[in-house]
Amino acid sequence: MSVPQYTTPTFTLTFTEDGLDLTQAQNVYVTFRSGDVVMTKTGAELTIAEKSIGVYLSQEETAKFRIGYVDIQANWTTATGGRAASEVTKYIISEQLLKRVVE
Repeated sequence: MSVPQYTTPTFTLTFTEDGLDLTQAQNVYVTFRSGDVVMTKTGAELTIAEKSIGVYLSQEETAKFRIGYVDIQANWTTATGGRAASEVTKYIISEQLLKRVVE
């Protein structure tokens, strides 16, 4: 399965680690990388649950991604100054024939 450019997907990163509660994180960041494009979402741009992070992307944002794989990684900080990160995962971005933002 893939996400075409110029669409508005919500990516959900799900974790299974015991004891993890992302709602207690000080800050959460989700970074996407596609070629030279690096985009990081944080704060109100994310939907945080105990073991998942939801990230919505706009048409303009997915238009910036190259066709092929986009790398996705979450980072978060703790109240004690610690930092943790997920493994980098990959998702396929596919071609869009209608190469413009639509209403």
